[in-house]
Amino acid sequence: MPKNDDRKYFKWGLTALCVIFISILLVVIFTNLPGFFAMIRALMGILSPLIIGVVIAFLLNPLANFVDSRLHPVLLRCKMKPEKAEKLSRTASLLFALVMGALIVYAFFSMLLPQLYESVIGIASNAQSYYESIERWVTNILDDNPEILSYVERALDTGFEFIKNWLTTSFLSDVQKVVSTLTTSVVALVSGVINLLVGFVASIYILWSKKTFLAQIKKMIVALFKPATADHLFEIGRYSNRIFNGFVIGKIIDSAIIGVICYIGMAILKLPYPALVSTIIGVTNIIPFFGPFIGAVPCALLILLVNPLQAFYFIIFIIVLQQIDGNVIGPKILGNTVGISGFWVLASITVATGLFGFAGMILGVPVFAIIYMIISDAINAALRKKGRPTITTDYYGIIRVSELTKPRRKDTVQPETVEAEDAGKSEKTV
Repeated sequence: MPKNDDRKYFKWGLTALCVIFISILLVVIFTNLPGFFAMIRALMGILSPLIIGVVIAFLLNPLANFVDSRLHPVLLRCKMKPEKAEKLSRTASLLFALVMGALIVYAFFSMLLPQLYESVIGIASNAQSYYESIERWVTNILDDNPEILSYVERALDTGFEFIKNWLTTSFLSDVQKVVSTLTTSVVALVSGVINLLVGFVASIYILWSKKTFLAQIKKMIVALFKPATADHLFEIGRYSNRIFNGFVIGKIIDSAIIGVICYIGMAILKLPYPALVSTIIGVTNIIPFFGPFIGAVPCALLILLVNPLQAFYFIIFIIVLQQIDGNVIGPKILGNTVGISGFWVLASITVATGLFGFAGMILGVPVFAIIYMIISDAINAALRKKGRPTITTDYYGIIRVSELTKPRRKDTVQPETVEAEDAGKSEKTV
């Protein structure tokens, strides 16, 4: 039998085996979907040190690139050997990134912790006055509404009976559960510290060998795929890196600016706990869409205990601040890095949060944007093969395919421009 036939039958057999394996895998996944996601979460827990290392390396990489891209050409112009220049430049850039990262973290906490300590001490020292003000408020309401007083008295009687029954029946078992929970929390805290240390060491290795890792991935892609497919995968990789760099790092910078502006504004308005509130607002602002609400609600309740009128001023200030962030600061820093509409932003955050928790809140939007781009690119490629337009507005109001206009020149020659225009139109709807 000829060798070409052997290769053909081998490819057919391998394709059939892959199809059968994927079909069995999909059946197992969809018949036990909660178990599948539990397995994914367990796997993520095992890989958490490496994931932490990748995140740290990702955040430090712009600092390392800043030095490497400038120092390496200077060393080459000084007639240094290329290998020696590359090692020296890589070492200097890595040390610079680590030192600058440590200084940023130290400066942040050195400024924040004293202010947070004063805020917490202030809350603790004013706890009695908070209690007295709430007591007076409740007393005034009950005195003016005897019906509500009777409901409250019945509720208190019910609560007292519940506490008495709890103390005599399930108190000891609940104490054991609390001790077990505390033990689990301590173990989780120690495990988290160890994972953080291991992740920090892993980030150093990743930053040092990032060019090697990237070259190995490209080598694998070239070996497995055709040149056109490999080039397309390289393009997707560059696009994904641009999205993550632009969105994640840009969102961190944007949130830091919002936190600083919030602190200055609260100091000018003489609102209580400016450092604590500004930290909460800045951290939660990293979360797209829901972040401003998640941070503003507990802060408003905290200020409400001190002064209801100041809480009202705070809410107005936060609304104005978020409008400035959404219309001025955010677009200037982030630009059109995502290119998906507000509906898909909301949908991606909702789904990713349900599946992966807090990490899904932060990374759901850029990950979905990449998936959206891949699907959109595949659809546009299929349309171009059929000679159909790729611009979405051409499909408004059509009833039959024959009503579609012939693709314009830029539809077939410059598909990237068309996709960029569609992304820009989608971004305007956010």
